[in-house]
Parts: sequence; structure tokens; C-alpha cells
Amino acid sequence: MSSIIKSMKNRYKLVILLLLMILCGCSKKTENKVYQNIQELDGKNMGCMSGSIFDVLINEKFPNSEIVYFGSRSELLLGLSSGKIDGFISDEPVAMMMVKQNQSVKYLDEAVGEVHYGVCFSPDSKDKLVQFNQYLTNIESNGHLKELQDKWINVNGTEQKKQEYELDGKNGVLRCVTTPDAAPFSFISDNVFQGYEVELLSEFCYEYGYALDISTVNFDALLTSIAMNKYDIGFNGIFITPEREKSVSFCTPTFTGRDVVMVRSGDIVSEDKDLITRITDSIYRNFIEEDRYKLLINGALVTLTISVFSVIGGTLFGLLLYYLSSINPALKKFIDFVQKLMAKLPAVVILMLLFYVVFNNSSIHASIVSIIGFGFLFGNTFYGLIKAGDASVDYGQKEAAVALGYGRWLSFFHIILPQILKIIKESYLREIISLIKNTSIVGYVSVNDVTRSSDIIRGRTYDALFPLIVTAFIYYLLCTLLVALIRIPLEHYINMKVNYHD
Repeated sequence: MSSIIKSMKNRYKLVILLLLMILCGCSKKTENKVYQNIQELDGKNMGCMSGSIFDVLINEKFPNSEIVYFGSRSELLLGLSSGKIDGFISDEPVAMMMVKQNQSVKYLDEAVGEVHYGVCFSPDSKDKLVQFNQYLTNIESNGHLKELQDKWINVNGTEQKKQEYELDGKNGVLRCVTTPDAAPFSFISDNVFQGYEVELLSEFCYEYGYALDISTVNFDALLTSIAMNKYDIGFNGIFITPEREKSVSFCTPTFTGRDVVMVRSGDIVSEDKDLITRITDSIYRNFIEEDRYKLLINGALVTLTISVFSVIGGTLFGLLLYYLSSINPALKKFIDFVQKLMAKLPAVVILMLLFYVVFNNSSIHASIVSIIGFGFLFGNTFYGLIKAGDASVDYGQKEAAVALGYGRWLSFFHIILPQILKIIKESYLREIISLIKNTSIVGYVSVNDVTRSSDIIRGRTYDALFPLIVTAFIYYLLCTLLVALIRIPLEHYINMKVNYHD
């Protein structure tokens, strides 16, 4: 045990040294051209967030440019600051928030398009759509809609707080989903949902007697979750487009704004600060301010919970598959076929099929669905490992066990399985590490794991680098600790059952 702890300490020192090297490398000044008008950007590399509609606008306004896709706005900012792209299109309200958080970027005054924002409703929520449109008509006529817009949609919008209401829920629960990375429309402050659309929905629920339940999901899966009736309402500063209206229903526009182009400002921020000061500032801005560290702690606990129960359930499921395959040749062929099929399918596809199709009308929590999905995948993997290990065990030992009076399964658990585990132990532990890393996709099914929590923080601070580094360290820590904790009882069981004479 002491050797394991010593090894972990040495590894942590190397990881910390690597993080410092990365921070030092990223702090160098980037020599890139500063653009003053949109005509200069045609033919340059333009960034675009996956799942957005800006690629169409880029092709229209910058026909000679190459599009580089990114997963989030914070990654777009990092790509712009590091020189990987020369610009990207954003809606102006969000662009204002980016400039406030990162003075090394700016947006050009010339608009490249107009955008209408709206809240989208699922096919089964037509009645709620009618009510919400009536609500918007009422508050627009009395001037309250303009008051909310003036409150939130400005450079200081993220400093505002929504009005709190007592929601009795006498007419049911409004199940909403968002990707809280689009301040001032939707974001998290002090671990509470805030923003223009959050307050709109809160007031609507108060007026019409609904309780409000808000979940989060990756933006790539937001419209899918609404189209599949997993939630009633989706919001995140979503643009109303004819293509999107084919899948979901939008309310009348809640706001109309401009599309602008983000470019480098030419200003070098924090160049006079030493490395320690920059690290301290990043820690405070990303984790201490607004108690954002709680998001990462809760996310790490979710990741750990899903991983532990998936390993336990998957291990038992793998043993069950082995048992079933041994009692019927036809069943064995079917299980082998499924095992080979699962090995070739991406985990995210299986997880989304379970959440949006198999359990679409179920009230089972997304974390449970994730455990079922990863347990199923890990069970198939473990079954394959057992088969490979079983082929390496001398068949004569099975016959000898039966001759000594052991029953079929008693001989398996006391004689054969320990030898199999001895052979596949390292592969088994590596698969556990792979499972922990693969849980980073659960954000697609409304689970706030450590990766999703990091995305929320990055969507608030627009700092792509530091939250990712800390998230990587958390995964490293989880993998190391969980594997160490499983290795100890596993080796004890093997040593107890198998006499080593290697």
C-alpha cells in the first residue's frame, strides 16, 4: 500500500510540473494580425461552434474562408487568442460578455446578420406554447418585456439577479433544459440559474401556476431532447431558423439582435504579471468566485458514483453473460454477436439511444440511465476478457475440479475464475480507466459530471485552458484512486485462491 501511495505522489509531481509548463507556454505573446473590418477576413480561417448555424453565415459572408469547428464558445476564444483562427461570428449580446471577460478580443462594429431569439417547445407541449405566447404579448404591451431586456442584455447583464417567485406548481411542472453557457440569456451564478430567459420562464410559471425544473445538457443534444419530448422547453439564446422549426416549435421572438464578428483586439492582457500571479488569478476567477468550485466537486462525485456502480454492475453482468453462454450454444452465439457489436459502437451513441429512445418516456434519472448504459458496455467488455482468459486455463484443471467433487460453479469461482483474473487483471484495470474517461460524455444526457461542470464554468468565464487542466487532473486523480482501491481486493482474492510459483 505504501508503494502505491509513493508512486501516486511521484506521478502527481510530474502532472503539476506539466501543468506549469503548459501555463508557461500559453502565456507567451501571440503575434497575429489585428483586423479592422470584415472584408479583411475573407479567405482567413473562421471558427464556428458545432451545432450552431453560423457555418451557413460564414459561407455567405466569407466564401473564401475555411471553417474550423469548435465545441464551445470558450474554445473558440482560445482558438482566436492562440491564432488558430482569425475570427468567428457571434450574436452581439454574448459577444459583449466575451469582451468583458477577455480584453484580448473585440467585435467589429459592422453587423453580418440579424438574429431572432426564441424559446423552443416540444411537440407534446403545444398548449404551453400558446400560453407562453400569450404571456409574451401581455408583457410586451405593458412594457415589462422591454424592462427585462434592458436589465439583462447589456455589458453588465451577468451581474443581475432574477426575481425570486414562490412557484406552487398547482398546474404541474415545466420541465426545461438549457446549456448555461450563453450569458446573458442563460448562465449559472452562485450555483443558481440566472439570465434573461430564466427570469422570463420563472415569471411565466408564476403567472400560470407551474413549478420550474431546469436541467442542463450539451448544446449538441439540446434540440434533440426537445424534439424527442424528453423535456417541455429548451432555451439557451437559441436562434429561430426555418430548419429548426421543422423539429421543434418556437415562441414568438423574445429578442432581436445582431450577428457580429469576433477578432483579436491587439491588447495583451496580464503581460506584466508573473506566472504565480496569473495562476492565482485564474484559480480565483474560475473556481473561487461565485463558489464555482462546488460545481467541480459535485461533478466529480457524480463521475465517481457513475463509475463505481458501472464497474460493479458491469462486472456482475459480465459474469452473468458468461454463465448464460455456457448453458446454451445458441445463446452463446447470440451473446458473442452482441458483444462484438457493442465493441464497434461509440459509447455516446448507445447512451443517447438509451436516454432518448429506450427510456424516453420514463422518469428514471439520467444518472441511472448512464449507469445502466456504462454497466452494459463494461459487462460486454468483461465478458470478452473472461472468454480470453478462460481459453488460457488448462481444461484439465476443470476436469480435476469435478473429479475432486466440486460442483460446476463452485469449481469456477474457487479454481478457474481466480486464474482467469490473474491473466486478465491488468486488462481489467485498464478497462476501468477507459470507463471513467468515457463517462465524460454523460453531458449529452443531462448529467452534470465533472466535464459538464467544467463546461459550465468555461461558459461563464470564457477561459478554455485552466478549467480543462483542472478537469484533466481530476480525471487523473479519480482513475488513479479507483484503480488502486480495486487492485487491492482483486489481488488479495487472486493470491488467496491461486498459488504463485512464477
